[in-house]
Amino acid sequence: MKSKTTALILSIFVGGLGVDRFYLGYTDIGVLKLLTGGCLGVLWIIDIINISTGKLLPADGSNYIDDLSSSVNSTNNATNAYEDLEKAAKLYNQGVLSDDEFAKIKADLLGKM
Repeated sequence: MKSKTTALILSIFVGGLGVDRFYLGYTDIGVLKLLTGGCLGVLWIIDIINISTGKLLPADGSNYIDDLSSSVNSTNNATNAYEDLEKAAKLYNQGVLSDDEFAKIKADLLGKM
C-alpha cells in the first residue's frame, strides 16, 4: 500500500519527471512524463489534482494508507495495551489470575505495544 502524502509530495516536486507515476506503479505514463516534461506541465497539474482528490490510486488497485489515522491508531493501541496491562497486574495482585495466566496476558499485551 502506498502513502497518499508521499505520492502528493512526489507529484508536486518531481511530478514533471514522472516520479509520482513510477511510485504509484504506472511505469508507462511515468516514462511518458519523463520524456515530455510532464506533457508540457499539463499532466503534471492534472496528477497533482487527481492525487489530492483521491481519484488517482495505486496501480495495484489498493487504497492509500491514511498516514494520520495510522499514527493515531498505533498510539491508541499502545495506550490501551498499557491500561489493560495495569488491570491485569491488579487482578494478579488480588489473586484472581494465576502466574501462568498473568504471564500469558502480559506477553500478549506487550506484543501489542
